[in-house]
Amino acid sequence: MFEGIASSSWQPQFYAAYKALLATMGLTLTDFIDGLEAEVAEKLIAAEADKSAKAVLADVEAHRKEWLALGDDERPSLVESAKVWAMRQVGHRVTCPACTSIALVQGEAITPAVVKLDAEQGLVVETQDYLPSQFECVACRLKIHGLSRLVAVDNNLANRFKKTSTYDAAEYYAKEDDYPGYEEDNNERF
Repeated sequence: MFEGIASSSWQPQFYAAYKALLATMGLTLTDFIDGLEAEVAEKLIAAEADKSAKAVLADVEAHRKEWLALGDDERPSLVESAKVWAMRQVGHRVTCPACTSIALVQGEAITPAVVKLDAEQGLVVETQDYLPSQFECVACRLKIHGLSRLVAVDNNLANRFKKTSTYDAAEYYAKEDDYPGYEEDNNERF
């Protein structure tokens, strides 16, 4: 039913409606959904209701004007720098609302990690859902902190995202190093 629609565009209203309906029966969201998802639901409801977060739109517009004021020779190099930066950093890649460069959204884990073994390739694949909490674009230097401010700017910035990490099975299941960052000293004489 909601396939192809950004979750941040419908989930806050969905959860708010259920919360109101459950309240009429003397129930809470935790009676309807598990604790972790109920916490996420409360955050989404609060972010949607935060009307003061719309002040961030002025910041986005100011960065857009600064971006357009840059010379045509400066912008392409900044866009390339943003692409390289986004490849090296950890986060979910999105389009900047001010300059349309590649930018990153980072957030907090909202589900436990799901670990699966890809037996064909001998890899361990770990996936985990995240709720965005901050945005950064290095091209135009726009930074946005807080879910409610991300919702106010663009629902795509506020969408949940999935982080997938792939590990070699031997690396994943290896014993943790007792002294990380130090090499073994084999100079001892017996």
